[in-house]
Amino acid sequence: MKIMIVDDEQLIRQGIIKKIQMSGLPVTIIAEARDGVEALKKLHEVEVDIVITDIRMPHMDGLSLMREAYLDFPELQFIVISGYGEFEYARKAIQYGVTDYLLKPVDKEELKESILRIIAIIERRLEQSSLGEQYKHLQISNGESLREQVLSKLIQYGVDSGQSEAVRDEWLENMKLNCKHFVVVVFVIQTIHLPHLSFREEDEKLLWFAVQNIISIVLESSGRAGVLFRHAMLENELVYVLGGESPIKAEELRRELEEIIGGIERHLKLEATIGCGTFVNQMDIIQQSYQQAKQALRNKVIYGHGRTYLADTDPVKSGIHFVISREDEVLLLGCLGECNVGAITHWINQRVEVFAASEQVLFTHLESFCVEFHLLLRKYLLTQTSIPEWIIGDLDDLLAWLHGMKHWREIPQHLIDVVQNMIGHLSKLRQSPDYNLIDEVKLYIDHSLHEPLTLQMIANRFFFNSSYFSRRFKMWFGESVVNYLTAARIRKSEQLLRDPELKIQQIAELVGFNDAAYFSSVFRKLTGMTPNQFRGLSISSIQDQV
Repeated sequence: MKIMIVDDEQLIRQGIIKKIQMSGLPVTIIAEARDGVEALKKLHEVEVDIVITDIRMPHMDGLSLMREAYLDFPELQFIVISGYGEFEYARKAIQYGVTDYLLKPVDKEELKESILRIIAIIERRLEQSSLGEQYKHLQISNGESLREQVLSKLIQYGVDSGQSEAVRDEWLENMKLNCKHFVVVVFVIQTIHLPHLSFREEDEKLLWFAVQNIISIVLESSGRAGVLFRHAMLENELVYVLGGESPIKAEELRRELEEIIGGIERHLKLEATIGCGTFVNQMDIIQQSYQQAKQALRNKVIYGHGRTYLADTDPVKSGIHFVISREDEVLLLGCLGECNVGAITHWINQRVEVFAASEQVLFTHLESFCVEFHLLLRKYLLTQTSIPEWIIGDLDDLLAWLHGMKHWREIPQHLIDVVQNMIGHLSKLRQSPDYNLIDEVKLYIDHSLHEPLTLQMIANRFFFNSSYFSRRFKMWFGESVVNYLTAARIRKSEQLLRDPELKIQQIAELVGFNDAAYFSSVFRKLTGMTPNQFRGLSISSIQDQV
């Protein structure tokens, strides 16, 4: 299924995309748009199954987008995202046939459930409609692609999610009948830039076949039963589901996987990194082995690419837990109280270096350390303010960042940045006992309308976590940053237009618009008249009063 995300705030679009990617759903983000106008244009350029759209946007809002889109794409499915106070919009959206609507900030589980509902609707419609025969023909002609989707769903969710489709795969059915133990091996191939060696730009499928051929030759030569496929959503990932009468010895499997890495590098000059899960005794729970393989792969941020990582089953090694001791906690809380960034920076650098130097450290250990550090900061912040997430973000923000980082050396600077941001905010609070955050943000925006303000600039000014600030802004002000800034600028321009000595270009610049024509266009959209018309009415009103 192909999805388009429509929202006027880039950070919100990125947040939704990240939640979808982390959900493991069999979908592809095919396009993004900033408003309804841009979305309509892209709908005519790319094939889209599901549109996730904000309600209130400049130029063309979500309701107008749905109304226009249904004329040309009557089977298009919509998920509407709305803020508090926008239930009337949501009610109207339902009249247009919207499947679901979600409140901001979007909960990742609710989003996942909504998308799954729509996928079920689309699949049911395809099976039951008059196009059923064409759909069956499409299944045959695109058999490999559909097979990849079915198998990808299987390893993500297990047999319960797609058993009826999965058993149609001949190799998989044979494995279930003849094998008692199953394991998932994940191969991540470096991004391929064509042309490459003798492979031309149009030879992508041929190159991937060559990679799969090397994998199959090595594993099948050892008498392994297995199913190899390319992940439907993760284009650089190949997955091998292996089966056998008994689990394969770890070192034996490692030797075979190292041979595959060498073969891919030697013959194709490509780097492969491999993660292997542990064996499970039922195909129904194969997703457990896949998740273990993915977790093992994350160790590449410590030890590098081009290696094999087996899911660790050593109870001693896997039990290592780099906790923040009671002594460390007392030290850090004292440093926070003194706003001693230098001491905290030294502690972070030293501690992470020690962890990374350990021969037994795993990604999960560094992840646990970062989570504990985050919780310690939150614990301290709760003694100073009621809004800790505004300053350091929530735990999901941290986990998403950790799973996206490329190297463990990024960790110290990230944690130090969080601490500096936090102490900057606390210093501001301590300077004024009557400090009111909402009033301060409003005052800053109103006094800076002539500047090219952005959400990031405002977040930096007040030492907020930008991701969390973006999600909460609408709940706080009742509208997005873009809409709030635009409305504030137009209100300010209305005051300035009452001065006949000021030219339109001057007024435009004073409220943050470099182009007078664009300013006039925005002014007209919000007020229903041009700046000159507004000025004429204002002057006439003043003269009538005289």
